[in-house]
Amino acid sequence: MKELFISATRLLPAIALAAMASLGASDAAAGWPDGYYDSLEGKCGVELMRAVKAVAQNHKKITYGSDTWKAFEHTDVKVVDGTEYWWDMYSNELVPVSAGRPDSNVMNIEHSVANSWWGKTKNDAYCDIVHLNPSNSQANSKKGNYPLAELQSVTWNNGVTFIGSPKPGQGGGAGNCYEPADQYKGDFARVFMYMFTIYDNISWKSNTAWMYDINSELMFRQWARELLLRWSQNDPVSDKERSRNDGIQSQQRNRNPFIDLPDLAEHIWGSKSTVPFSLEGGGGGPEDPKDPEATEITYSWLSSTDTDMAGWTVENIELAPEVKDVWKWREYNGNHYLNGSAFISGTPYAALAYAWSPEVDLTKAEIARFSFSHAAKFQTTLRSLCKVAVKDAESGDIDEIDIPAWPNKGSWTFVPSGDIDLAAYAGRKVHVGFKYESDETGADIWEINEGRLYVKNKVTGIECIPSVDTDSDDSFLVEVWGNNILAPEGAVIFDINGRQVSGTNLQHGVYIVVKPTFKKSVKIVIAQ
Repeated sequence: MKELFISATRLLPAIALAAMASLGASDAAAGWPDGYYDSLEGKCGVELMRAVKAVAQNHKKITYGSDTWKAFEHTDVKVVDGTEYWWDMYSNELVPVSAGRPDSNVMNIEHSVANSWWGKTKNDAYCDIVHLNPSNSQANSKKGNYPLAELQSVTWNNGVTFIGSPKPGQGGGAGNCYEPADQYKGDFARVFMYMFTIYDNISWKSNTAWMYDINSELMFRQWARELLLRWSQNDPVSDKERSRNDGIQSQQRNRNPFIDLPDLAEHIWGSKSTVPFSLEGGGGGPEDPKDPEATEITYSWLSSTDTDMAGWTVENIELAPEVKDVWKWREYNGNHYLNGSAFISGTPYAALAYAWSPEVDLTKAEIARFSFSHAAKFQTTLRSLCKVAVKDAESGDIDEIDIPAWPNKGSWTFVPSGDIDLAAYAGRKVHVGFKYESDETGADIWEINEGRLYVKNKVTGIECIPSVDTDSDDSFLVEVWGNNILAPEGAVIFDINGRQVSGTNLQHGVYIVVKPTFKKSVKIVIAQ
């Protein structure tokens, strides 16, 4: 299963699409209004935090409940294999949007910043969709009102939500904490920054002050500042967040500035807190489609809900005669996983085998990060012999990479591997996978699922063709009819991945129309 881009469905009404086409410029595309962040210029620290609050605090209040789900149609929908599902950042469960508002036993409206932290008062914070998300009900219940943290040990997880005890120096004294999956850590960090900036003066309770300090103008405790800044840095703003921010603006009439201008956080809480913020250096304005940002792709593999390996293959290099195979796809209590083992009837045997992903094109990659969840109760030779592996699709050469984080011994609890940087393989097509190796002294069982490969590509195929006669600009002729883009002769249409398309029967998504006579590229969102 591959998630390419957040669904553009419902992001803009049909009348907006027509206006966009007639204007023929990026001004009609989603993004923050002109001048929206001008008041932040030259400020830093507490002064900048207050300026951010002044920009974003005034917004339309959306009634919590059925109206929230209506807003989610504009902010939290993704398309998987042609079907729209609620975008759940707490589990891998796929709940179709077409079924309407989910039953509360299936999904809830989750406050990422727990509402009990301010006594559950139904104020503006209670119904602010910036920190509300569709959530699997079991994950919501398990998460409770725990603070964010990186975990030392895990007591419950579903491959996306992890509950357990925090690492030393984190948690603020809480016995249990919550750690999101790696691909969502930056999302939650930027939401927490928004909430504690916009709502710094509500009645935060002292008995839940694990992450915040009500006596500090900057709100966060030092350990929490460091955590959120690190997560925001390690998990950069994605297309999903940008599209969600546009959806929030369409419904709530404000935006999360920490998504639009990620460098803001460093100028408030981080290493640049005494350096005046500059829009020129921190973002500068809405995205210009003639120089689109790199396409972001997340490959999702080995899901705990998959019934098979879904395109993964096995390569056996050397197996003891007693070992028929090493890698198998297994299931226990509804949780599916890739199982590697050469331990048979109480005896460890020597083996060397790889499990490989489908081929991945990194020829345009600027960033590539791989992560997964894994469990291993018995660990004798596992940590020294088993690795992440990368195979060059052309030469067949294999590199081995150490894994940052291993599960604790004595438990079958799945834990995050940590991010593994694969940027060194940019410019190549590769298979990402796992090396299982064992010998007669140890053949440990290794269980793996929830693989994620995040790739940020530099798009080079959609740059606006230089104008040769700006007086003959005919971009106003670009029109949208249903799922078709009508463009003047000589225009070329690209999808967001840089592939040229015909312009007819298009799927949901963002498209760029260019022509030498256009003064600006035309950005189109197909939303139906």
